Amino acid sequence: MGTSSVRMRAVAALAVTSLAVAGCSGNDGDGTDAGTGQALTVAAPGVVSSLDSERYQGFISIDLLPNISGTLVRFTKPEAGATTLQTPDQIEPELAESWTLSDDRKQMTFTLREAKSQFGNVLTAEDVKWSVERMVNSEGVPIAKILMGIGGWDIENPVTVTDDRTVTINVAQPNAVSVSVLSTFFMTIYDSVEAKKHATGDDPYAYKWLGENTATFGPYEVRSFDPGKEVRLTANKNYFRGTPTVTDVVVRAVADTSNRLQLAQSGQVDVASALTFDQLSSLENSNGVRLERVLYPNIDVLVPNLKAEPFDDKRVREAISYAVDRTAIVDSAYQGYSTASTDFIHDDFGAPGATQPLTHNIDRAKQLLAEAGLPNGFPMELAYNAANVGAHSEQVAVLLRSQLAKVGIEVKLNNVASGADFDAAKREGKLQSWLATSTPLVPDPAYYLQVFYSTGGLTNLQNYSSPTVDGLSRQILETQPGPEREALVKQVNDFLVGDMPAIPLVDSQKFYAFRDGVTGFVSYSQGHVNYYDISVS
Repeated sequence: MGTSSVRMRAVAALAVTSLAVAGCSGNDGDGTDAGTGQALTVAAPGVVSSLDSERYQGFISIDLLPNISGTLVRFTKPEAGATTLQTPDQIEPELAESWTLSDDRKQMTFTLREAKSQFGNVLTAEDVKWSVERMVNSEGVPIAKILMGIGGWDIENPVTVTDDRTVTINVAQPNAVSVSVLSTFFMTIYDSVEAKKHATGDDPYAYKWLGENTATFGPYEVRSFDPGKEVRLTANKNYFRGTPTVTDVVVRAVADTSNRLQLAQSGQVDVASALTFDQLSSLENSNGVRLERVLYPNIDVLVPNLKAEPFDDKRVREAISYAVDRTAIVDSAYQGYSTASTDFIHDDFGAPGATQPLTHNIDRAKQLLAEAGLPNGFPMELAYNAANVGAHSEQVAVLLRSQLAKVGIEVKLNNVASGADFDAAKREGKLQSWLATSTPLVPDPAYYLQVFYSTGGLTNLQNYSSPTVDGLSRQILETQPGPEREALVKQVNDFLVGDMPAIPLVDSQKFYAFRDGVTGFVSYSQGHVNYYDISVS
């Protein structure tokens, strides 16, 4: 065996040993005692570089931050084994004790419960006001402010304080998600009394301090933080729901997927995330470990730049869709751990399917290309980035190249190594087509449509604009859950299938590997493991 192979095995063994010791130790290495309850160890692909809810970093933020945030409302706890995402009306009080809506739904008035932060400061309406103002004046990517806009809030005058325990959110255009957007960790309510102690003239909202420390009313606080490497949580002794069974959590970055797999297989961690689909398959028959799927509506798509020829011709986009064998992609690149997309709305939404689902039909693809004046096909470039879609993106790209060649489309693959360069190229319109994943931060069809397919949507980077889609997505947003809303979702789904602004490929699925002794997991709509529910034996 070569020296390099020995060194790699030694590094892997060291990673396994150090994480196992960290998870099982009775202290956190600084001489202080850890909590007295159960401990949970998590092997993640990365750890956030900032704890601030304004510094979104993708799935590693989604996995961690809901556990340390405190929000006014939350989605109700789902049933074990739930197969569809919760709807915007399945919301319950969290830091709010209750809320009322005015007759015109333009005032959402919240009565705050008697909650305390980790510092012992009592939750007040001023905390809500300061936190919302912080969101409005964000110096990061203003996702919370974007969510306010989707929820129809009056961003110029979002909050009115009545007294210490009563605060009103002002809504300019009420809709179905006006309340539910408050459930996301982006809408964290901070302990403003503590945060202001660390604010400065140059940093009035304590971005620096809150990037390294927690000051919330949520179930966990940060015990220690090594940005990008490790974070240790301990239960917030003041959390109003009481002390969780798991009082201490260690989340450590284990960047190499094979090391995460080894940790999961050996039972040296309780939870491992972001494993490749190949690794999920290898865990199926492993003793002492099980897989749990999180309901999360990611659709992996082939995105054409609609300003680039020949993608401005709908027939060409339809031809690509017919040429794609989605089932083959699922079976190979996803190892069966996802489902072939049949339309534009992920199955996890539980919405009615399109009248004419997406199918594989080579003859129809060739016919459409001929009608578009391209009987011999055409050359195209397909860009992808593993960090953007996942480790399987290259395999998906290779399969697409092979499948599209059967109708004369010659695909040149462009593996953009840098995620930053990839995102910049998309936004600057430099790519002809690319692979992407649609990850709606609010698990609702209205939000998904607004962001990905409405004119000017945040991630509508293919330059798509349709008055029909704009109008229907607005109607869905303004319609409460029920049969009327489902009919509207079906209507826009049918239209998108006919207009093909992108080519849906796979309704991707997200899994965690759990040691068998870890119980209590249910799939919340934010797509994370809620540590508060977990028990370890």
